[in-house]
Amino acid sequence: MDETFLAQLRCPIDPRREATLSRDEQRLVCDGCRAHFPIKQGLPVLVPDEVELPAGMREVSQLPCQRRENRRKNAN
Repeated sequence: MDETFLAQLRCPIDPRREATLSRDEQRLVCDGCRAHFPIKQGLPVLVPDEVELPAGMREVSQLPCQRRENRRKNAN
C-alpha cells in the first residue's frame, strides 16, 4: 500500500474522522483507539463490521472516540 494513500485514510469508527491509520503487518491500526482493520488482497477493509476491537473491549461504543462523541452530544 502506497504511503501517500495511507496518509489520506482515516478511521471509519472515529465520528470526527480525525484519527489516522498506521500499517501493522497485514492490518491497519487506528492511531486513536488501536482498533484493527484487515488488509485483504492489498486493499484495506475499512468497514466497521470488520473491525477487531482492542483488548478488553467488546463493542464499538466502548472506544474512546465513541464515548467522547456521546458526551459531546449529551452536553448539547
